[in-house]
Amino acid sequence: MTYILENRFRLRGWKNRLGGLYDSEAGKVFFIDKERYLLLMKCDGAHDIDPESLTEKQRKALDDAVKEGVIREAKFLEFLSPVQEYKSYPAAYKHSVHWSITGACNLKCRHCFMSAPHAKHGAPTHEQIIKIADSIAECGIFDVGITGGEPLIRDDFLDIVSALSDRGIKISTLYTNGWLVDEKLLDELEKRGQRPAFQFSHDGVGTHDFLRGVPGAEERTINAIKLVKAHGLPVSVSICVHRNNADKLRETVNMLAELGVSSIKAGSMMELGEWAEPEVEALHLTKQEELEIFEKYIPQYFEDNAPISIMLSGAFIYSPGDEEWHIFYRRECDSEQEKTSPSCGVLKENFYIGADGMVAPCMGMCDCEYASNFPNLLSTPLYEIISPDSDFDKLCRTTVAEVRDKSGKCRDCKFIDRCTGGCRNGAIAHSNNYYAPDEDNCFFFENGWEERLTAAVRPAFEEYIKRCPPKKREGAGKKETEITPDNCP
Repeated sequence: MTYILENRFRLRGWKNRLGGLYDSEAGKVFFIDKERYLLLMKCDGAHDIDPESLTEKQRKALDDAVKEGVIREAKFLEFLSPVQEYKSYPAAYKHSVHWSITGACNLKCRHCFMSAPHAKHGAPTHEQIIKIADSIAECGIFDVGITGGEPLIRDDFLDIVSALSDRGIKISTLYTNGWLVDEKLLDELEKRGQRPAFQFSHDGVGTHDFLRGVPGAEERTINAIKLVKAHGLPVSVSICVHRNNADKLRETVNMLAELGVSSIKAGSMMELGEWAEPEVEALHLTKQEELEIFEKYIPQYFEDNAPISIMLSGAFIYSPGDEEWHIFYRRECDSEQEKTSPSCGVLKENFYIGADGMVAPCMGMCDCEYASNFPNLLSTPLYEIISPDSDFDKLCRTTVAEVRDKSGKCRDCKFIDRCTGGCRNGAIAHSNNYYAPDEDNCFFFENGWEERLTAAVRPAFEEYIKRCPPKKREGAGKKETEITPDNCP
């Protein structure tokens, strides 16, 4: 009997992970053990597979693959298409890349950490853009987040979308200020097979225009959110909290929830780019002030029946219906786990390409002093930069143990049992040392904010859970919960 992979699946491998099965519809790669993978490679319509000759484990793997819709019985003279055949890439596996296609912007944001109002990082030519797209495809990266500056100001934006689509690369998220979002854009994305999530910024009801530096920016953003939602695309929002909009946080969150925004990230900015300029110094919040704002707001969030998934810096994270809220700063890691646990789980399989070609572990690192240490793909092939055990790859795979050992401070800290050193972006922003502890984490634990937030939040959360009890999702073994209209007022 012959079997064949369903059309959506591709056999793929990378220098550090050989057995990957790429689901082109879901945009995900699944890694399989060697024995099962070799079995899948025979599911090409040409190899005859006799179930009786298989081991018990192989027979189960074959049956499971059929049940899960990965393979099916092949028709007469039906063979695997060339695009599905095994292909290996000359780089380490990376799930996605965050790519600034321009360093320029049409707004004049007072807090831009990459100084886009002055196009500090320039913009690649169209020819360079195509070469970068080729490099991304050459490394077997199928998922890209497009950002800027403001990406939509490029005259060749739709050509860039076409180039990515032609290379089988999905635009998972489009980061934009919303000013240039219209029906035509959304239709053209659809024509090219792209239905990205959109991430906008909204910096407070009535205060957004002030921070963005252009009158009418808030109205444009709200209209863009409504339009994108009308097209059935997901929308998330980031909020920069500062002195002039801190009292608008509750109103802003509720307004965005009513618009159908799925999630919000809020927090104060690091002193980089425009936010480091003296004229905005009066807007800055200290860490103490930021946490006091959150301490006041989080109970209000639960009083409002947790209208939206939210992350407040590293101090608080919650999605409606979850059985518990979490402190992102807190991440327990013992002496054995720290040897293999990544300091940042995101950096392990994601990275950033800047408008000037710089390749960095994280976008927030693009304008700090440490950025001079990062490679540039305009002079070094991307597959070399992200090759396994390259200097860049080692940075991305920095373990908790490395941070604790190299920082010095962490090993002697009494909070070592609940802190992994924090964000690498925060570390270099504060100290220009990639392996330093993140001072925001230090401040949080050293000043008793774990206990203080818990005391403030717990009563409101418990009342919320009584009103809106979590409902288990369908599916065995799933821990996620959800709020439904019939169990929450």
